Amino acid sequence: MTGRTRGFLYHYRHVRRYQEMLNILVKNGFSFLIERLDLPGQTLYHRFRRGKPSQEQEMSNLPGRITQVLKELGPTFIKLGQLLSTRADLLPQEYLQELARLQDRVTPVPMAEIESIILQEVGRPISDVFAEFDPRALASASIGQVHRAKLVSGEDVVVKIQRPGIARLIKVDLEILGDIAKIIEQRTQLGKLQNITGMLTEFRISLLEELDFSLEGRNAEILKKNMQEDTRIYIPDIFWDYTKQRVLVMEYVEGVKITGREEIIAAGYDPQLIAETLVNAMIRQVYVDGFFHSDPHPGNLAVLPGNKIVFMDFGQVGYLDEEMREKAADMVLALVRHDIDAVLKGLLRIGIIRGEPNMSSLKRDISRLERKYYGMPLKDIKVGTSLQELMEIASRYQIQVPADFVMAAKALVTLEGTIRELAPEISIVEIAEPFATRVLLRRYDPRRLLHIAQQNTLQFFSTFVHFPLLLEDLIDKIKGGRLALPIEHKELPMAVGQLRKTIHRLALSIILSSLLIAGAIIVSTNPSSFFARFHIAEIIFLFAFIPASLLIIILFLDSRS
Repeated sequence: MTGRTRGFLYHYRHVRRYQEMLNILVKNGFSFLIERLDLPGQTLYHRFRRGKPSQEQEMSNLPGRITQVLKELGPTFIKLGQLLSTRADLLPQEYLQELARLQDRVTPVPMAEIESIILQEVGRPISDVFAEFDPRALASASIGQVHRAKLVSGEDVVVKIQRPGIARLIKVDLEILGDIAKIIEQRTQLGKLQNITGMLTEFRISLLEELDFSLEGRNAEILKKNMQEDTRIYIPDIFWDYTKQRVLVMEYVEGVKITGREEIIAAGYDPQLIAETLVNAMIRQVYVDGFFHSDPHPGNLAVLPGNKIVFMDFGQVGYLDEEMREKAADMVLALVRHDIDAVLKGLLRIGIIRGEPNMSSLKRDISRLERKYYGMPLKDIKVGTSLQELMEIASRYQIQVPADFVMAAKALVTLEGTIRELAPEISIVEIAEPFATRVLLRRYDPRRLLHIAQQNTLQFFSTFVHFPLLLEDLIDKIKGGRLALPIEHKELPMAVGQLRKTIHRLALSIILSSLLIAGAIIVSTNPSSFFARFHIAEIIFLFAFIPASLLIIILFLDSRS
């Protein structure tokens, strides 16, 4: 049995889907891609192949044809295209513009199927849950569709129902994409430079989470809790008695859509105040809470009396941990202050370097970006756009930016587009700067520093306790000839001497670190605490003194040899 045959048999359960995909690729002029990648199921491809397009045909309008292929391949690939449309660090601008046009609108599911899903998920017929249920869909996308309804208890709600069979199709497509990603990494230069499998894993997790509507409900509740102090922001309630994996029931809120300045004014609201409220809320979500609505476009926002803003649709959210928030804050402040070195340093801290970038050339390109905004009034600087431009530079130098940071930049770009019509004079940079400063000041909070010191101390002593076992394992590997050090040096004696000096310095560093850590703990220990009765300071100092003494003896003996 050949390797290709074994591969085909491995994928037998997806043979029909492979045939559909191959047919779509060939129809749109991508037969060359099938051959170059040696995709599974090529025997099927050759059966229905209808001539081979020329090289000119293959390369003409490539961004548009890629977008068309993704559209025809269905929901999984539409979602993938929408994700890629935000990755300025991966794709050129012409591809981003084409992919941004991908829409996710499909024919609504018949009412009979809706009733069946509600019965399966909620365990009760639709008439026992809803006093009214509008059969006309408010919106219909590839994963789910939304209906107006009224609960038997009287509350007005919106109901989101997952399309039947969509979960299975997406899981099959994700398996196929996983296989293709491995092939790309093995057989293309792009795959060798970019972590395709890693990016696909992030996409897979995100898409599978989107299939669980109960997670969307929890996203809404987290945002509601985080924003509860801001009375200008409203997050609808979730009805958990009826919210399940494939059904989401959420409070219906009647508001005015944020579609434009004239519409807002006509409804009696203040567009300037609304824009300021929205920007403050989003900046706080990104920089303070680290949990943010990642798609703040007008369709997901509405205005209530009192110029309150309602957030809707919580299927797409982003998360930045404390470290990433600090890095993002560094970047914003560096851009504001036109500090090229700080921008470069921030980019390298955030990204993962896949190649060997020319640092002087990279700095030159960042300087060009800085000159573009130099002297420009803050209200004219688009923070999201500038971050995307920075990621385009990162792409040219094979620096991969984490997906969460990309999502935050995309959210800011969307935010800029939303407020452009409401209040174009508002500066997101001006509003973001104090938030970023607050994040960085928290970095030097004494309580946080003490917590970090305690964690590092515990880690140090854990390593110290296990050091004999680690040393024994290392010696066993050396004795068994299982330790290989690929060192090639023309002046080996000099290298050995340098290595010995390095070891000496490392040992001395360990000694000093032990003493410093012991001293820090002694100083920070509260004499009135419980631990003082057990003379914890003396014990810890003893633990620091013992390894220090041993290392000094080793250094002395080594110096005599």
